[in-house]
Amino acid sequence: MFRQICILILCLAIFPAEGKKVNIKLATLAGHGSPWDLRLREMGQNWRNESNGEVKLTIYPGGVAGDESAVIRKMRIGQLNAASLSTSGLSYIVPEFAAVTHIPLLYNSDEEKDYVREQLSPELIQKLEAKGYMFIHWGEVGWVRYFAQSPVTVPDDLKKHKLFIWADEGTDIQMYKTLGMNPVPLAATDLTVALQTSMVTAFSTPPLVALGNQWFAGAKHMADLKWAPLMGATIMQKKVWDQISPNIQELILTASKEAEIELTEEIRELDDKAVEVMSEYGLVAHKITNKEYAEWEAIVKTVYPYIRGKLVPEEAFDKAVQLRDNFRANRLSK
Repeated sequence: MFRQICILILCLAIFPAEGKKVNIKLATLAGHGSPWDLRLREMGQNWRNESNGEVKLTIYPGGVAGDESAVIRKMRIGQLNAASLSTSGLSYIVPEFAAVTHIPLLYNSDEEKDYVREQLSPELIQKLEAKGYMFIHWGEVGWVRYFAQSPVTVPDDLKKHKLFIWADEGTDIQMYKTLGMNPVPLAATDLTVALQTSMVTAFSTPPLVALGNQWFAGAKHMADLKWAPLMGATIMQKKVWDQISPNIQELILTASKEAEIELTEEIRELDDKAVEVMSEYGLVAHKITNKEYAEWEAIVKTVYPYIRGKLVPEEAFDKAVQLRDNFRANRLSK
């Protein structure tokens, strides 16, 4: 569930000699014209303008580079040298990245999530660099919610559905089975037809993704429950990064950070607007009461022992929970 099609995948071909052109080929799973695609294009134009044409960014939208596991394999053998990956993809390289997003119902707000991510970032980046990668910037997609063909307000409602799960996320499949759900592994490209034929009757994704792909048309009930955030990051092979001249390195980091901030603000605003737009076309957003939320919390806690150690390294799991608790305690003390 944590890897969605709106997540970005980068492929760079760099000619690194200082003073020569740097030609960057970037591929992304984001559709042409999506917020992620538009921000990437804007970022690329900034690179080109501020470097007086020394940096050129070409974007190939629509996932032509393959899924995240394929991209990582290509990076390891040198066919690709950079990527923008979800935390699921990043956890293939550094398992501790999963602590940011793979613990359901860990956060109640963006503020909590931001605090935990910021506190974990230095160690995650250090581990990433030890594996030979340079961290460029974070990316945000939105809060994952459940969409279904009939109302879902408590876990037992979801257990009645055939739940779409990404085909290559075997660990997530087992987690949902542990929760008592009925996961159906499929490729995301098959989801529309699967909903039309009732091969699946529910799925989870951020509202903006459900709207952009028109998936909500086949499942017009949404549980207004922030299950988990969907995030990713852009990374580059360090051996390639080290070949880029320092002034271009600074340019890339500055422009990328600006794109990160702007996209984060935009996505957070669009997350709620997407629900409003879908509601105009028949979506029913079901508010979750405190009593119903308690049922979700109770079932999630039963699966935490599986997540801790299986999906998230034990130390990283404990640290994320402690940081969340610290944030809440500090907020209450003010």
